Amino acid sequence: MWLLAGAGGARDRTPAAAWGLLGLRLFASVALALAAGCAGPSGASAGAGPASPGESVGHRSGGASTTATLVGARCQDGHCSCRRPGDRHPENPPPDADHKRFEIRLGNEDGGDAVLDSPTLGRFANGNSETCFYIDVLPGTSHMLTFTSHEGRPTAGLSPTLRIAEYGPKGPYWYDVVEVHCRGAVGRCTRDAAEEWGAEAKGRKRGRIDPCGSSVVTHLAWETSGGAGDRENGLFRDLTVSFEMEVKKFATQFAPGSTECVPK
Repeated sequence: MWLLAGAGGARDRTPAAAWGLLGLRLFASVALALAAGCAGPSGASAGAGPASPGESVGHRSGGASTTATLVGARCQDGHCSCRRPGDRHPENPPPDADHKRFEIRLGNEDGGDAVLDSPTLGRFANGNSETCFYIDVLPGTSHMLTFTSHEGRPTAGLSPTLRIAEYGPKGPYWYDVVEVHCRGAVGRCTRDAAEEWGAEAKGRKRGRIDPCGSSVVTHLAWETSGGAGDRENGLFRDLTVSFEMEVKKFATQFAPGSTECVPK
């Protein structure tokens, strides 16, 4: 045991005493570190995660991003500008003879995230506004896709959108393949709105919005982790939609909505 004399007194300067002081200081430092660890994060950090398993937290969208190879003149440095609705200008450069071009549009009006994931096509994430991507896909292939969206602020709800369109060089035309939207009476996604959209989407002829396109959507399903409060029709905090998209080999010919494409 090493002791220090009172104020003004002589200090014990033996090696044993020196090592004893060092040991006391180390012990104090470790004790302080352990106390800080047990106290947990600060109040600001603690608020970043849910306090209970069912609690909603915001998922703000970051910058637009993708793991896919983007194509066409609209895309530069990993980002694309969106085609104006009704734009009939030819793609420049057009897809080669071995590929078909697709447009992917993602959005979430509340500022939350909207992400499309596919093991074969890549991952696509929205930015702060409607975000577009243009990719080339091999005909004769099928792809599983999962669209996931979360509210941007806790209990605020979400208004997710996903649109996929196929380019037809002959027109040139753009054929709507699939559209995901969920907006109830208050402009946010609810169970009634999701069920209404699901019934509408599954009723499409030939598994696509425009029958003149060459892509078919099947195995369409949606799910959610729930909504605000215990109300059956409360605002959803998230929405996940999964489906399979098959890109047929045949070339598109007719204008969108042509009667020649409608099954007799």
